[in-house]
Amino acid sequence: MYQRLVIKVGTNVLTRADGRLDITSISNLVDQIASLKERGVELVLVSSGAVGAGKELLPGRANDEAVAQRQVYSAIGQVRLMELYRNFFAGHRLLCAQVLATKDDFRKGQHYDNMLNCFRALLQDEIVPVVNENDVVAVTELMFTDNDELAGLVARMVGADALVILSSVEGLYDGAPERDDSRLIARVAANDTQVDAVVQARRSSGGRGGMATKLRIARETAARGIPVLIGNGRRPNILAHLSTDNWPGTVVAAPDNSPATD
Repeated sequence: MYQRLVIKVGTNVLTRADGRLDITSISNLVDQIASLKERGVELVLVSSGAVGAGKELLPGRANDEAVAQRQVYSAIGQVRLMELYRNFFAGHRLLCAQVLATKDDFRKGQHYDNMLNCFRALLQDEIVPVVNENDVVAVTELMFTDNDELAGLVARMVGADALVILSSVEGLYDGAPERDDSRLIARVAANDTQVDAVVQARRSSGGRGGMATKLRIARETAARGIPVLIGNGRRPNILAHLSTDNWPGTVVAAPDNSPATD
């Protein structure tokens, strides 16, 4: 069983088809995390969904993909998202904490040290850090590719035993996931570049990234000695599989001689 995890959950796991927050899915996710916490697992949750939550609170705005409008959605949606997490974690007698980050925070220096010290203190106090990009100030060059990139950087920062990426599909496929002849790729080596030719680059409807981005981030993370497990966040109790050798998705394996994490 892993002792320290970073779990990233994507927008399409946290929202319904109409774009509104899926309260049942969020509650189920928290239930699974609470179960891991009961077993003594330290974990950091990297959560998407703030912009979607903001659109639900402030519907009908024109030009809703403009940077300034997305900043507004994120600013109000983050409050709503954290309100839900706080209530659901409180039901398990757990505390959660908000951590907002930009790329600048991961450059070596005082910001990096401050964030690392914060993570260490939160984990020591058995608090669940809930991390998201600070969309209010992160624009253009300060933006992450998506929250997969953010999750990979957090995993390296805290020295996680594994990074779990929960999406709305089972994992990496050798074709479009909806095609009958596409097959799940159960295992990928960190240095395997041949799989690039078959993994679809198309991004999901609710997020900025796609499976090609997930694969790139997963390989970079695994090369640092942190295996990455990609799976369907809507599969019932998927996180229970972390205690078995039967992960129902894709594992991007770290090489035996991988360098130490940052």
